Amino acid sequence: MSIGWDERQKGFKEVDAAVKKAKGEGILVVSTSFSQYYNIDFWGLGRDSMKNPEDFKNYETGMFWSNLFFKDNKRFNPSKNIMVPMDSRCTASPTGTSDYVFYREGGLSWAVPYVAALYTLCCQVNPDITPDEFLKAAVDTGNIIQIEKDNKKYNLGKIVNPEKLIEKVRK
Repeated sequence: MSIGWDERQKGFKEVDAAVKKAKGEGILVVSTSFSQYYNIDFWGLGRDSMKNPEDFKNYETGMFWSNLFFKDNKRFNPSKNIMVPMDSRCTASPTGTSDYVFYREGGLSWAVPYVAALYTLCCQVNPDITPDEFLKAAVDTGNIIQIEKDNKKYNLGKIVNPEKLIEKVRK
């Protein structure tokens, strides 16, 4: 679900109970409230629009959370986070059926379908995979890159590597 929730919102108890029930039945529920239910969180990555999206080395912090990353880097521990593409996206446009639009900045809700699709691909090659096994494999096979800001180096990752992930979980 490309949405999140917290206890201050109407309907929180119901959606929280539904997610916990689904999780108890072995269903991975992907939302922007992911870290409330799993020991792993995910973040959407940025990328210069002219760089190849197929090369993980071209990714950087997502535009909306970049300042947080450089301010509180410990929150982004590579063993507890996976990173997926988010910014610099061309999509169908709301202006017409033949139109496209480019968005330089995305939101975390744009990363939700990517994570869900990764899990779906893993389920295709290993129908018995559990959500926890998937998340561990996503972290284990992810890439880390080093980025620099103000003469200080930071590790960014784990950037999901779909090819390695599929190979690791294949039955």
